[in-house]
Amino acid sequence: MQAEERAANKRGILGWINPLHYNIERWAYVFQRVTGVVILLYVIGHLGDTSFFVGGPLGTGPNPGSWSGDLAITENIVGHTILTLAVLVVVFHGLNGIRLILAEYGLIFQKPGRIEYPYQARGLRRMQKHMIWLAIVAAILAALYSGSILFG
Repeated sequence: MQAEERAANKRGILGWINPLHYNIERWAYVFQRVTGVVILLYVIGHLGDTSFFVGGPLGTGPNPGSWSGDLAITENIVGHTILTLAVLVVVFHGLNGIRLILAEYGLIFQKPGRIEYPYQARGLRRMQKHMIWLAIVAAILAALYSGSILFG
């Protein structure tokens, strides 16, 4: 019987890393982790940037040269694009995080059904899928709004 099961598994180990077989729940899981790392890197960069504006690690105080240098880096197309993407990432991460918290406390799950063999894993409840799409749409709208302010 194991040989038959192995023969039926056409994707094999490569199927684990093939993103074309992921569903919306898996993508939300992956993007939650990726956006968390991106936000961490952005915060570290922002703290470094702010530190240099106020005088660097020696604490000599703010000076006009550091402020104009900071504006030269951020007040251009690349800087505006990075800020718009930061808004996109933060809004998605926050709203998807709220969905995950509600799921963790069992507020958006169905009552568990009786497990019968052979067990078939079910997907997420419809409300969770709607919340994932809400997070995606809200993040895109927030990024478009911030982009219109920055580029407009």
